[in-house]
Amino acid sequence: MTSPLGPKVRVVLVRPEAPVNIGASARALRNAGISGLDLVAPGDWRTVECWRTAWGAHDLLETARVFDDLRSALSGSSYAAAFSGKAARGTVVCDVREAASEVAALGVDETAALVFGPETTGLTLEEISLCGRRVLIPADPAQPSLNLSHAVMIGVYEVFRAAKRPPPASRRATHDEKERLLVLIEEGLSSVDALPRINRGRYFREWRALFQRADLTPKEVRLLEHMARKMARGPVG
Repeated sequence: MTSPLGPKVRVVLVRPEAPVNIGASARALRNAGISGLDLVAPGDWRTVECWRTAWGAHDLLETARVFDDLRSALSGSSYAAAFSGKAARGTVVCDVREAASEVAALGVDETAALVFGPETTGLTLEEISLCGRRVLIPADPAQPSLNLSHAVMIGVYEVFRAAKRPPPASRRATHDEKERLLVLIEEGLSSVDALPRINRGRYFREWRALFQRADLTPKEVRLLEHMARKMARGPVG
């Protein structure tokens, strides 16, 4: 079965220095259901070590596209993200999970390029600027550098998770709907003496904050409104 991520997402390795990392990256792509692997100036990469570490993903190595420069590799992409810790003026900076959500939201006819630089030096500032977007992978400041294949694994894994995230079953309740609910809640709490008579508004602020930050559906709001009305009317009989 073909993954929906398939050719929609391509991983671009720029001047990778260790063939073993190319193989390990290919395996990571297979784990995430991604079939697009591009190599920019990879040198002599077709080694035994490369194939050995690409367990279950040898076909990705066979179909990998090779380019002379990053500009050529990005041709046809509608979204390009450079994974780098370097600050490049003019580029949008986002967390890896933010970038993954953006990739997952692309249309079926759009292609994303996830770009990773060489192990020793990383991407140049010019290459980062070509992408227009810089992605950060959070790490402990004592050891912020990641192995190339590990960085690829994190990037494609987050894209995989974002693509698998189910759409919300129902729309969220609006601010105004919650405010109307809160009027009823305040009346109901007052009726059962759950709010003090003095400085009632100040005490009710916490209730307001609670309901405004709650992720409620319209149906859940209606259930709470029914409860608040019953509280306001008091016991029957």
